[in-house]
Amino acid sequence: MRKTKIAAVIVLGVLAGWVIFNTLFDFYGGRPETPTQLMQLDSYDEGMSLREVFETFPAYGAGRADLRLLNDNNLAWAARWDLLDKARQSIDVSYFILKQDVFGIAFLSHLLKKAKEGVKVRILLDAYGSRLSWDLEGNDYLDALVNTGNVEIRMYRPLYDRVLQGIIHLSVAVAVASEHDKILVVDGKRAITGGRNIAKEYFSHPADAEMVFRDVEVEVSDQGAAQALTTAFETQFLSDGAEPVSSEILNLNTQKADLNRAYQAMDSWLRGEGQGRVKEIVSEAHEWREEMLAMAHLEGNLSTPLPPYLNAEIRVLDSAARFGMPGDAISLAGTRLVNSAREEIFIQNPYVMVSEETLGVFAQASKNGVPITLFTNSPEASESIVSQAFFLEQWPYILSAVPTLKLYANDDKQMVHAKLASFDNIVSLIGTYNLSPLSMATNSEIVIAVWSREFSRRLTQRPRKQLDQGRPGVYQYRIQRHPDGSAMVNEEGAPVVAFGPKDHIDMEDNEKNKFVLGVIKSVGAAAGVSPFF
Repeated sequence: MRKTKIAAVIVLGVLAGWVIFNTLFDFYGGRPETPTQLMQLDSYDEGMSLREVFETFPAYGAGRADLRLLNDNNLAWAARWDLLDKARQSIDVSYFILKQDVFGIAFLSHLLKKAKEGVKVRILLDAYGSRLSWDLEGNDYLDALVNTGNVEIRMYRPLYDRVLQGIIHLSVAVAVASEHDKILVVDGKRAITGGRNIAKEYFSHPADAEMVFRDVEVEVSDQGAAQALTTAFETQFLSDGAEPVSSEILNLNTQKADLNRAYQAMDSWLRGEGQGRVKEIVSEAHEWREEMLAMAHLEGNLSTPLPPYLNAEIRVLDSAARFGMPGDAISLAGTRLVNSAREEIFIQNPYVMVSEETLGVFAQASKNGVPITLFTNSPEASESIVSQAFFLEQWPYILSAVPTLKLYANDDKQMVHAKLASFDNIVSLIGTYNLSPLSMATNSEIVIAVWSREFSRRLTQRPRKQLDQGRPGVYQYRIQRHPDGSAMVNEEGAPVVAFGPKDHIDMEDNEKNKFVLGVIKSVGAAAGVSPFF
Protein backbone atom coordinates (compact mmCIF):
# COMPACT_ATOMS: atom_id res chain seq x y z
CA MET A 1 0.00 0.00 0.00
CA ARG A 2 2.81 2.36 0.92
CA LYS A 3 4.56 1.77 -2.43
CA THR A 4 1.29 2.51 -4.23
CA LYS A 5 0.95 5.82 -2.40
CA ILE A 6 4.54 6.75 -3.18
CA ALA A 7 3.99 5.94 -6.86
CA ALA A 8 0.80 8.02 -6.89
CA VAL A 9 2.62 10.97 -5.30
CA ILE A 10 5.41 10.71 -7.90
CA VAL A 11 2.93 10.62 -10.78
CA LEU A 12 1.00 13.59 -9.38
CA GLY A 13 4.27 15.45 -8.85
CA VAL A 14 5.36 14.86 -12.42
CA LEU A 15 1.98 15.99 -13.77
CA ALA A 16 2.00 19.08 -11.56
CA GLY A 17 5.54 19.90 -12.67
CA TRP A 18 4.56 19.47 -16.31
CA VAL A 19 1.58 21.84 -15.91
CA ILE A 20 3.69 24.47 -14.10
CA PHE A 21 6.49 24.15 -16.68
CA ASN A 22 4.11 24.65 -19.58
CA THR A 23 2.42 27.57 -17.83
CA LEU A 24 5.65 29.42 -17.11
CA PHE A 25 7.54 28.68 -20.33
CA ASP A 26 6.54 28.83 -23.96
CA PHE A 27 8.49 26.19 -25.86
CA TYR A 28 6.54 26.43 -29.09
CA GLY A 29 9.59 27.48 -31.07
CA GLY A 30 8.58 28.93 -34.41
CA ARG A 31 5.13 30.24 -33.54
CA PRO A 32 4.80 34.02 -34.18
CA GLU A 33 4.16 36.05 -31.04
CA THR A 34 1.74 38.40 -32.78
CA PRO A 35 -0.13 37.85 -36.06
CA THR A 36 0.94 39.90 -39.06
CA GLN A 37 -1.45 41.94 -41.21
CA LEU A 38 -1.69 38.97 -43.59
CA MET A 39 -3.09 36.77 -40.80
CA GLN A 40 -5.98 39.03 -39.83
CA LEU A 41 -9.36 39.48 -41.50
CA ASP A 42 -11.78 42.35 -41.07
CA SER A 43 -15.09 41.78 -39.30
CA TYR A 44 -17.67 39.50 -40.91
CA ASP A 45 -21.46 39.47 -40.89
CA GLU A 46 -23.74 36.66 -41.99
CA GLY A 47 -25.31 37.35 -45.36
CA MET A 48 -22.32 39.18 -46.82
CA SER A 49 -21.93 38.96 -50.60
CA LEU A 50 -18.82 37.42 -52.12
CA ARG A 51 -17.52 40.90 -52.91
CA GLU A 52 -18.05 42.01 -49.32
CA VAL A 53 -16.27 38.89 -48.08
CA PHE A 54 -13.35 39.56 -50.43
CA GLU A 55 -13.09 43.07 -48.95
CA THR A 56 -12.56 41.54 -45.48
CA PHE A 57 -9.31 39.92 -46.64
CA PRO A 58 -6.00 41.61 -45.72
CA ALA A 59 -5.47 44.99 -47.36
CA TYR A 60 -1.68 44.74 -47.00
CA GLY A 61 -0.26 44.01 -50.44
CA ALA A 62 -3.71 44.19 -52.00
CA GLY A 63 -4.27 45.71 -55.42
CA ARG A 64 -4.11 44.80 -59.07
CA ALA A 65 -1.29 42.54 -60.21
CA ASP A 66 -0.17 40.81 -63.38
CA LEU A 67 -0.79 37.08 -62.89
CA ARG A 68 0.52 34.16 -64.93
CA LEU A 69 -0.80 30.64 -64.34
CA LEU A 70 1.86 27.93 -64.52
CA ASN A 71 0.12 24.62 -65.23
CA ASP A 72 2.70 22.85 -67.39
CA ASN A 73 5.47 21.27 -65.30
CA ASN A 74 8.29 21.95 -67.76
CA LEU A 75 7.22 25.56 -68.33
CA ALA A 76 6.91 26.09 -64.57
CA TRP A 77 10.58 25.14 -64.27
CA ALA A 78 11.58 27.35 -67.21
CA ALA A 79 9.66 30.30 -65.69
CA ARG A 80 11.44 29.76 -62.37
CA TRP A 81 14.84 29.53 -64.08
CA ASP A 82 14.18 32.71 -66.04
CA LEU A 83 13.00 34.55 -62.92
CA LEU A 84 16.18 33.62 -61.06
CA ASP A 85 18.28 34.68 -64.03
CA LYS A 86 16.75 38.16 -63.90
CA ALA A 87 17.50 38.65 -60.18
CA ARG A 88 19.76 41.62 -59.53
CA GLN A 89 19.33 42.49 -55.83
CA SER A 90 17.63 39.81 -53.72
CA ILE A 91 16.11 36.33 -53.77
CA ASP A 92 13.93 34.90 -50.99
CA VAL A 93 13.19 31.16 -51.12
CA SER A 94 10.90 29.10 -48.90
CA TYR A 95 9.99 25.44 -49.55
CA PHE A 96 8.71 22.47 -47.62
CA ILE A 97 10.58 20.03 -49.88
CA LEU A 98 13.82 20.56 -51.80
CA LYS A 99 15.16 17.20 -52.90
CA GLN A 100 18.72 16.26 -53.75
CA ASP A 101 17.79 15.37 -57.34
CA VAL A 102 18.49 17.08 -60.66
CA PHE A 103 16.02 19.90 -60.00
CA GLY A 104 17.04 20.48 -56.39
CA ILE A 105 20.74 20.57 -57.23
CA ALA A 106 20.17 22.77 -60.30
CA PHE A 107 18.04 25.15 -58.25
CA LEU A 108 20.78 25.48 -55.62
CA SER A 109 23.35 25.90 -58.40
CA HIS A 110 21.45 28.89 -59.81
CA LEU A 111 21.21 30.45 -56.34
CA LEU A 112 24.97 29.96 -55.95
CA LYS A 113 25.61 31.70 -59.28
CA LYS A 114 23.44 34.67 -58.34
CA ALA A 115 25.09 34.92 -54.92
CA LYS A 116 28.52 35.08 -56.57
CA GLU A 117 27.15 37.94 -58.70
CA GLY A 118 26.34 39.87 -55.51
CA VAL A 119 22.64 39.02 -55.13
CA LYS A 120 21.54 38.60 -51.50
CA VAL A 121 19.90 35.20 -51.07
CA ARG A 122 17.80 33.96 -48.14
CA ILE A 123 16.69 30.32 -48.05
CA LEU A 124 14.23 28.69 -45.64
CA LEU A 125 13.72 24.93 -45.83
CA ASP A 126 11.61 22.73 -43.61
CA ALA A 127 13.92 20.39 -41.68
CA TYR A 128 11.56 17.43 -42.09
CA GLY A 129 10.40 17.90 -45.68
CA SER A 130 13.83 18.95 -47.03
CA ARG A 131 16.34 16.39 -45.86
CA LEU A 132 19.49 17.94 -47.27
CA SER A 133 20.71 18.61 -43.73
CA TRP A 134 20.35 14.89 -42.90
CA ASP A 135 22.98 13.93 -45.47
CA LEU A 136 26.72 14.70 -45.57
CA GLU A 137 26.66 15.50 -49.28
CA GLY A 138 23.51 17.59 -48.80
CA ASN A 139 25.24 19.57 -46.07
CA ASP A 140 28.15 20.15 -48.44
CA TYR A 141 25.78 21.67 -51.02
CA LEU A 142 24.34 24.02 -48.40
CA ASP A 143 27.84 24.86 -47.15
CA ALA A 144 28.93 25.88 -50.66
CA LEU A 145 26.17 28.51 -50.70
CA VAL A 146 26.76 29.77 -47.15
CA ASN A 147 30.48 30.22 -47.86
CA THR A 148 29.75 32.86 -50.52
CA GLY A 149 28.89 35.33 -47.77
CA ASN A 150 25.76 36.37 -49.68
CA VAL A 151 23.56 33.43 -48.72
CA GLU A 152 21.71 32.93 -45.45
CA ILE A 153 20.11 29.51 -44.97
CA ARG A 154 17.80 28.44 -42.15
CA MET A 155 16.23 25.07 -41.43
CA TYR A 156 12.76 25.27 -39.91
CA ARG A 157 12.39 23.23 -36.73
CA PRO A 158 15.25 20.70 -36.73
CA LEU A 159 14.21 17.18 -35.73
CA TYR A 160 15.57 17.31 -32.19
CA ASP A 161 13.51 20.48 -31.54
CA ARG A 162 10.35 18.80 -32.85
CA VAL A 163 10.82 15.71 -30.72
CA LEU A 164 11.64 17.68 -27.56
CA GLN A 165 8.74 20.10 -27.95
CA GLY A 166 6.34 17.29 -28.81
CA ILE A 167 7.29 15.45 -25.62
CA ILE A 168 7.13 18.57 -23.46
CA HIS A 169 3.64 19.42 -24.69
CA LEU A 170 2.47 15.82 -25.17
CA SER A 171 1.30 16.88 -28.62
CA VAL A 172 1.68 15.26 -32.03
CA ALA A 173 0.73 18.59 -33.64
CA VAL A 174 3.68 20.31 -31.97
CA ALA A 175 6.01 17.57 -33.21
CA VAL A 176 4.88 17.66 -36.85
CA ALA A 177 4.16 21.39 -37.39
CA SER A 178 6.12 22.43 -40.48
CA GLU A 179 7.01 25.22 -42.85
CA HIS A 180 4.68 24.33 -45.75
CA ASP A 181 4.95 27.58 -47.74
CA LYS A 182 6.24 27.57 -51.32
CA ILE A 183 7.52 31.08 -51.97
CA LEU A 184 10.03 32.52 -54.41
CA VAL A 185 10.42 36.33 -54.42
CA VAL A 186 12.92 38.12 -56.69
CA ASP A 187 14.04 41.73 -56.20
CA GLY A 188 10.90 42.44 -54.15
CA LYS A 189 8.91 42.77 -57.37
CA ARG A 190 8.07 39.36 -58.81
CA ALA A 191 7.15 36.09 -57.16
CA ILE A 192 5.96 32.52 -57.70
CA THR A 193 3.79 30.59 -55.26
CA GLY A 194 1.47 27.60 -55.42
CA GLY A 195 1.62 23.87 -54.88
CA ARG A 196 5.04 22.92 -56.25
CA ASN A 197 8.06 22.02 -54.16
CA ILE A 198 11.52 21.64 -55.72
CA ALA A 199 11.79 18.03 -56.88
CA LYS A 200 11.60 15.91 -60.02
CA GLU A 201 7.95 14.92 -59.63
CA TYR A 202 6.84 18.57 -59.77
CA PHE A 203 8.65 19.61 -62.96
CA SER A 204 8.79 16.49 -65.15
CA HIS A 205 6.74 15.67 -68.21
CA PRO A 206 4.60 12.52 -67.67
CA ALA A 207 6.56 10.71 -70.39
CA ASP A 208 9.94 11.45 -68.77
CA ALA A 209 9.49 10.14 -65.21
CA GLU A 210 7.66 7.40 -63.37
CA MET A 211 6.06 9.62 -60.72
CA VAL A 212 4.78 13.00 -61.94
CA PHE A 213 2.39 15.40 -60.20
CA ARG A 214 -0.29 17.58 -61.78
CA ASP A 215 0.14 20.93 -60.06
CA VAL A 216 -0.38 24.66 -60.55
CA GLU A 217 1.33 27.89 -59.49
CA VAL A 218 0.85 31.57 -60.08
CA GLU A 219 3.57 34.02 -61.03
CA VAL A 220 2.82 37.45 -59.57
CA SER A 221 4.31 40.63 -60.98
CA ASP A 222 3.54 43.45 -58.57
CA GLN A 223 5.66 45.15 -55.93
CA GLY A 224 2.92 45.31 -53.29
CA ALA A 225 2.05 41.62 -53.63
CA ALA A 226 5.75 40.66 -53.68
CA GLN A 227 6.29 42.64 -50.47
CA ALA A 228 3.35 40.83 -48.86
CA LEU A 229 4.87 37.47 -49.82
CA THR A 230 8.19 38.67 -48.41
CA THR A 231 6.42 39.43 -45.13
CA ALA A 232 4.98 35.90 -45.11
CA PHE A 233 8.46 34.55 -45.80
CA GLU A 234 10.04 36.57 -43.00
CA THR A 235 7.39 35.48 -40.50
CA GLN A 236 8.85 31.98 -40.66
CA PHE A 237 12.45 32.85 -41.59
CA LEU A 238 12.94 35.20 -38.63
CA SER A 239 11.06 33.01 -36.15
CA ASP A 240 12.74 31.25 -33.24
CA GLY A 241 12.06 27.92 -34.92
CA ALA A 242 14.28 28.71 -37.94
CA GLU A 243 17.82 27.60 -37.13
CA PRO A 244 20.68 29.15 -39.13
CA VAL A 245 22.94 26.85 -41.15
CA SER A 246 26.54 27.74 -40.33
CA SER A 247 29.62 27.16 -42.42
CA GLU A 248 31.32 23.86 -41.61
CA ILE A 249 34.42 24.22 -39.44
CA LEU A 250 36.15 21.35 -41.24
CA ASN A 251 34.94 20.96 -44.82
CA LEU A 252 36.55 17.81 -46.20
CA ASN A 253 34.46 17.71 -49.38
CA THR A 254 33.12 20.80 -51.12
CA GLN A 255 30.33 20.55 -53.70
CA LYS A 256 30.96 23.99 -55.19
CA ALA A 257 32.43 22.58 -58.42
CA ASP A 258 29.52 20.15 -58.75
CA LEU A 259 27.03 23.00 -58.36
CA ASN A 260 28.87 25.06 -60.96
CA ARG A 261 28.61 22.19 -63.44
CA ALA A 262 24.96 21.64 -62.57
CA TYR A 263 24.13 25.26 -63.42
CA GLN A 264 25.95 25.14 -66.74
CA ALA A 265 24.38 21.81 -67.68
CA MET A 266 20.80 22.81 -66.80
CA ASP A 267 21.12 26.18 -68.51
CA SER A 268 22.48 24.46 -71.62
CA TRP A 269 19.69 21.86 -71.56
CA LEU A 270 16.98 24.49 -71.22
CA ARG A 271 18.47 26.41 -74.15
CA GLY A 272 18.32 23.29 -76.33
CA GLU A 273 22.06 22.84 -76.85
CA GLY A 274 21.76 19.05 -76.84
CA GLN A 275 23.06 16.02 -74.98
CA GLY A 276 26.54 16.42 -76.39
CA ARG A 277 26.97 19.81 -74.72
CA VAL A 278 25.69 18.51 -71.37
CA LYS A 279 28.11 15.56 -71.51
CA GLU A 280 30.91 17.97 -72.39
CA ILE A 281 30.13 20.02 -69.28
CA VAL A 282 29.74 16.95 -67.05
CA SER A 283 31.99 14.27 -68.51
CA GLU A 284 31.59 11.73 -65.71
CA ALA A 285 28.28 9.95 -65.10
CA HIS A 286 26.56 11.85 -62.29
CA GLU A 287 23.18 10.60 -61.12
CA TRP A 288 21.70 14.06 -61.62
CA ARG A 289 23.22 14.26 -65.13
CA GLU A 290 21.43 11.07 -66.15
CA GLU A 291 18.20 12.42 -64.67
CA MET A 292 18.61 15.58 -66.72
CA LEU A 293 19.24 13.73 -69.97
CA ALA A 294 16.10 11.68 -69.33
CA MET A 295 14.04 14.90 -69.32
CA ALA A 296 13.58 14.97 -73.10
CA HIS A 297 10.55 17.28 -73.00
CA LEU A 298 12.40 19.80 -70.81
CA GLU A 299 15.10 20.45 -73.40
CA GLY A 300 14.84 23.86 -75.05
CA ASN A 301 11.96 25.09 -72.87
CA LEU A 302 13.49 28.53 -72.32
CA SER A 303 12.48 29.38 -75.88
CA THR A 304 8.87 28.22 -75.37
CA PRO A 305 6.52 31.19 -74.82
CA LEU A 306 5.07 31.35 -71.32
CA PRO A 307 1.31 31.74 -70.77
CA PRO A 308 0.10 35.37 -71.01
CA TYR A 309 -0.33 37.60 -67.99
CA LEU A 310 -3.75 38.57 -66.72
CA ASN A 311 -4.22 41.72 -64.67
CA ALA A 312 -6.54 41.16 -61.70
CA GLU A 313 -7.26 42.25 -58.14
CA ILE A 314 -5.62 40.10 -55.48
CA ARG A 315 -5.29 39.62 -51.72
CA VAL A 316 -2.60 37.63 -49.90
CA LEU A 317 -3.57 35.30 -47.03
CA ASP A 318 -0.99 33.83 -44.65
CA SER A 319 -1.11 31.25 -41.86
CA ALA A 320 2.02 30.70 -39.78
CA ALA A 321 2.80 27.36 -38.14
CA ARG A 322 0.49 27.28 -35.13
CA PHE A 323 0.69 23.81 -33.57
CA GLY A 324 -2.88 22.55 -33.48
CA MET A 325 -4.66 25.88 -33.21
CA PRO A 326 -7.52 26.32 -35.74
CA GLY A 327 -9.04 29.64 -36.74
CA ASP A 328 -6.30 30.89 -39.07
CA ALA A 329 -6.91 33.51 -41.77
CA ILE A 330 -6.96 31.06 -44.68
CA SER A 331 -9.45 28.68 -43.06
CA LEU A 332 -11.69 31.57 -42.02
CA ALA A 333 -11.52 33.12 -45.50
CA GLY A 334 -12.47 29.82 -47.10
CA THR A 335 -15.40 29.39 -44.72
CA ARG A 336 -16.69 32.88 -45.52
CA LEU A 337 -16.47 32.25 -49.26
CA VAL A 338 -18.36 28.95 -48.96
CA ASN A 339 -21.05 30.67 -46.89
CA SER A 340 -21.49 33.45 -49.46
CA ALA A 341 -21.35 31.40 -52.66
CA ARG A 342 -24.69 31.06 -54.46
CA GLU A 343 -23.93 29.67 -57.93
CA GLU A 344 -21.13 27.09 -57.74
CA ILE A 345 -18.17 25.95 -55.63
CA PHE A 346 -15.34 24.15 -57.43
CA ILE A 347 -12.45 22.66 -55.42
CA GLN A 348 -9.44 20.64 -56.47
CA ASN A 349 -7.25 19.36 -53.66
CA PRO A 350 -4.91 16.38 -53.30
CA TYR A 351 -5.92 15.50 -49.73
CA VAL A 352 -9.39 15.43 -48.20
CA MET A 353 -9.65 14.96 -44.42
CA VAL A 354 -12.39 17.30 -43.24
CA SER A 355 -13.39 18.22 -39.70
CA GLU A 356 -16.92 18.19 -38.31
CA GLU A 357 -16.88 21.99 -38.52
CA THR A 358 -15.80 21.99 -42.18
CA LEU A 359 -18.41 19.37 -43.02
CA GLY A 360 -21.04 21.59 -41.42
CA VAL A 361 -19.97 24.55 -43.56
CA PHE A 362 -20.35 22.54 -46.76
CA ALA A 363 -23.66 21.10 -45.54
CA GLN A 364 -25.03 24.61 -45.08
CA ALA A 365 -23.93 25.58 -48.60
CA SER A 366 -25.79 22.51 -49.85
CA LYS A 367 -28.92 23.62 -47.98
CA ASN A 368 -28.55 26.92 -49.82
CA GLY A 369 -28.81 24.92 -53.05
CA VAL A 370 -25.20 25.54 -54.14
CA PRO A 371 -23.74 22.82 -56.40
CA ILE A 372 -20.29 21.76 -55.18
CA THR A 373 -17.61 19.90 -57.13
CA LEU A 374 -14.75 18.30 -55.18
CA PHE A 375 -11.94 16.77 -57.25
CA THR A 376 -9.27 14.81 -55.34
CA ASN A 377 -7.15 11.67 -55.67
CA SER A 378 -8.23 8.05 -55.53
CA PRO A 379 -6.29 5.72 -53.19
CA GLU A 380 -4.45 4.44 -56.27
CA ALA A 381 -3.26 7.92 -57.29
CA SER A 382 -2.32 9.36 -53.90
CA GLU A 383 1.08 8.94 -52.23
CA SER A 384 -0.28 9.74 -48.75
CA ILE A 385 -1.42 6.61 -46.94
CA VAL A 386 -2.71 8.42 -43.86
CA SER A 387 -4.86 10.93 -45.79
CA GLN A 388 -6.33 8.16 -47.92
CA ALA A 389 -7.17 6.15 -44.80
CA PHE A 390 -9.29 9.07 -43.58
CA PHE A 391 -10.71 9.74 -47.05
CA LEU A 392 -11.81 6.13 -47.52
CA GLU A 393 -13.64 6.32 -44.21
CA GLN A 394 -15.10 9.80 -44.70
CA TRP A 395 -16.23 10.12 -48.30
CA PRO A 396 -19.64 8.35 -48.03
CA TYR A 397 -20.51 10.46 -44.98
CA ILE A 398 -19.46 13.64 -46.79
CA LEU A 399 -21.84 12.86 -49.66
CA SER A 400 -24.57 11.99 -47.19
CA ALA A 401 -24.23 15.32 -45.35
CA VAL A 402 -23.78 17.41 -48.54
CA PRO A 403 -26.38 16.26 -51.11
CA THR A 404 -25.41 18.83 -53.76
CA LEU A 405 -21.76 17.74 -53.74
CA LYS A 406 -20.29 15.74 -56.62
CA LEU A 407 -17.12 13.89 -55.67
CA TYR A 408 -14.56 12.94 -58.30
CA ALA A 409 -11.39 10.88 -57.81
CA ASN A 410 -8.35 11.14 -60.03
CA ASP A 411 -7.02 7.71 -61.06
CA ASP A 412 -4.55 8.97 -63.64
CA LYS A 413 -0.79 8.32 -63.64
CA GLN A 414 -0.29 11.94 -62.55
CA MET A 415 -1.29 12.55 -58.95
CA VAL A 416 -3.30 15.73 -58.46
CA HIS A 417 -1.26 18.06 -56.26
CA ALA A 418 -2.90 21.38 -57.18
CA LYS A 419 -4.66 23.27 -54.39
CA LEU A 420 -7.29 25.56 -55.89
CA ALA A 421 -10.86 26.71 -55.45
CA SER A 422 -13.37 28.86 -57.32
CA PHE A 423 -16.54 30.44 -55.95
CA ASP A 424 -19.32 31.52 -58.31
CA ASN A 425 -16.67 31.64 -61.06
CA ILE A 426 -15.40 35.02 -59.90
CA VAL A 427 -13.34 34.52 -56.71
CA SER A 428 -10.42 32.08 -56.77
CA LEU A 429 -7.94 30.70 -54.25
CA ILE A 430 -4.57 29.27 -55.27
CA GLY A 431 -1.77 28.28 -52.93
CA THR A 432 -0.42 25.60 -50.59
CA TYR A 433 -3.50 24.88 -48.44
CA ASN A 434 -4.78 21.29 -48.24
CA LEU A 435 -8.15 20.09 -46.96
CA SER A 436 -6.44 18.40 -44.02
CA PRO A 437 -5.85 19.00 -40.29
CA LEU A 438 -2.21 19.91 -40.96
CA SER A 439 -3.23 22.87 -43.12
CA MET A 440 -6.29 23.75 -41.05
CA ALA A 441 -4.54 23.96 -37.68
CA THR A 442 -0.83 23.20 -37.78
CA ASN A 443 1.41 24.09 -40.76
CA SER A 444 2.30 27.44 -42.26
CA GLU A 445 0.40 28.06 -45.51
CA ILE A 446 0.16 30.78 -48.15
CA VAL A 447 -2.78 31.52 -50.48
CA ILE A 448 -3.49 34.14 -53.15
CA ALA A 449 -7.14 35.22 -53.47
CA VAL A 450 -8.08 36.60 -56.90
CA TRP A 451 -11.17 38.58 -57.93
CA SER A 452 -11.51 37.90 -61.66
CA ARG A 453 -13.96 35.89 -63.72
CA GLU A 454 -11.35 35.27 -66.42
CA PHE A 455 -8.72 34.09 -63.91
CA SER A 456 -11.27 31.71 -62.38
CA ARG A 457 -11.99 30.33 -65.84
CA ARG A 458 -8.30 29.80 -66.59
CA LEU A 459 -7.63 28.28 -63.17
CA THR A 460 -10.38 25.67 -63.38
CA GLN A 461 -10.11 24.98 -67.12
CA ARG A 462 -7.63 22.10 -66.82
CA PRO A 463 -9.36 20.18 -63.99
CA ARG A 464 -12.76 20.67 -65.63
CA LYS A 465 -11.35 19.27 -68.87
CA GLN A 466 -10.05 16.23 -67.02
CA LEU A 467 -13.47 15.70 -65.44
CA ASP A 468 -15.10 15.90 -68.86
CA GLN A 469 -12.80 13.15 -70.14
CA GLY A 470 -14.13 10.81 -67.46
CA ARG A 471 -13.10 7.20 -67.10
CA PRO A 472 -10.62 5.63 -66.78
CA GLY A 473 -8.71 8.71 -65.60
CA VAL A 474 -11.49 10.02 -63.33
CA TYR A 475 -14.24 8.26 -61.40
CA GLN A 476 -17.27 9.77 -59.68
CA TYR A 477 -17.94 8.32 -56.24
CA ARG A 478 -21.63 8.01 -55.38
CA ILE A 479 -23.92 6.76 -52.62
CA GLN A 480 -27.43 5.39 -53.00
CA ARG A 481 -30.21 7.87 -52.34
CA HIS A 482 -33.95 7.80 -51.73
CA PRO A 483 -36.26 9.57 -54.21
CA ASP A 484 -36.20 12.66 -51.98
CA GLY A 485 -32.38 12.80 -52.26
CA SER A 486 -31.62 11.64 -48.72
CA ALA A 487 -28.93 8.99 -48.25
CA MET A 488 -29.78 5.32 -47.93
CA VAL A 489 -28.12 3.75 -44.89
CA ASN A 490 -27.42 0.17 -43.88
CA GLU A 491 -28.24 -1.53 -40.58
CA GLU A 492 -25.21 0.07 -38.96
CA GLY A 493 -26.28 3.56 -40.07
CA ALA A 494 -23.55 3.94 -42.69
CA PRO A 495 -24.37 5.35 -46.15
CA VAL A 496 -24.84 2.69 -48.82
CA VAL A 497 -22.18 2.99 -51.52
CA ALA A 498 -23.32 3.01 -55.16
CA PHE A 499 -19.82 3.38 -56.62
CA GLY A 500 -16.56 3.84 -54.75
CA PRO A 501 -12.87 2.96 -54.64
CA LYS A 502 -13.49 -0.79 -54.37
CA ASP A 503 -15.32 -0.66 -57.71
CA HIS A 504 -12.25 0.39 -59.70
CA ILE A 505 -9.30 -0.59 -57.47
CA ASP A 506 -8.34 -4.09 -56.36
CA MET A 507 -7.95 -3.07 -52.74
CA GLU A 508 -7.06 -6.53 -51.46
CA ASP A 509 -4.26 -7.06 -53.98
CA ASN A 510 -2.74 -3.62 -53.50
CA GLU A 511 -0.18 -3.70 -50.67
CA LYS A 512 -0.45 0.02 -49.99
CA ASN A 513 -4.21 -0.10 -49.72
CA LYS A 514 -4.06 -3.21 -47.52
CA PHE A 515 -2.25 -1.05 -45.03
CA VAL A 516 -4.80 1.73 -45.54
CA LEU A 517 -7.64 -0.68 -44.81
CA GLY A 518 -5.80 -1.87 -41.71
CA VAL A 519 -5.56 1.70 -40.44
CA ILE A 520 -9.27 2.24 -41.06
CA LYS A 521 -10.23 -0.98 -39.29
CA SER A 522 -8.06 -0.06 -36.32
CA VAL A 523 -9.69 3.36 -36.08
CA GLY A 524 -13.16 1.92 -36.54
CA ALA A 525 -12.56 -0.65 -33.80
CA ALA A 526 -12.84 2.12 -31.23
CA ALA A 527 -16.59 2.13 -30.59
CA GLY A 528 -18.31 5.45 -31.07
CA VAL A 529 -15.37 7.15 -32.74
CA SER A 530 -16.48 9.52 -35.51
CA PRO A 531 -14.72 9.22 -38.88
CA PHE A 532 -14.29 12.99 -38.64
CA PHE A 533 -11.81 14.69 -36.35
